[in-house]
Amino acid sequence: MSAKSFALLLETAFAPEQPNVFPTSAIAVYQKLEQAFKASRQQQGRVTDELHFSFEMVRLGVAIAFVKVLVRLADNENTHEVLQLLQQAVKAKSVKEIDKTIQPKVALFDNLYHEIFVNEQREEILALFEGTLDAGSKEELDELMLEGLALLQEIDFNATSDEDDDEPLDEDFIKSIQ
Repeated sequence: MSAKSFALLLETAFAPEQPNVFPTSAIAVYQKLEQAFKASRQQQGRVTDELHFSFEMVRLGVAIAFVKVLVRLADNENTHEVLQLLQQAVKAKSVKEIDKTIQPKVALFDNLYHEIFVNEQREEILALFEGTLDAGSKEELDELMLEGLALLQEIDFNATSDEDDDEPLDEDFIKSIQ
């Protein structure tokens, strides 16, 4: 995975608007992670605060990309709140600050599951988002980015929710719940 793929994931998720997720470019954020990994290897695999923080910033960027796609596919308040929370966390200067930002509002992530399982693409994006939260290595994040980029090429962001439904509702079922 390259810094360019990370930037492309964010650009595709936010298109046509500019991502503006980080104070610097997404490429610079990813390159900082690569530099921290290189420095860690030179120090015989010693994990530094810089490596941990750089990893968390890339992970936040990937998570933001997937949540932005969810916002575009299922424009609802819950998803917007999660996106805003993640964007606040990106402003942190340390891992502790990231945790301090997210932990009090971690229940917002549960709200992503409401009204998301309407179509297969939303489910796939949510699964990639979950994978991002669980990722513990640069390689896992890289794989999630590649899967996300492939999926984003298939999504029709101009389709309406009605067009996304897999099958029509059963009229007898609708009558039975009225």
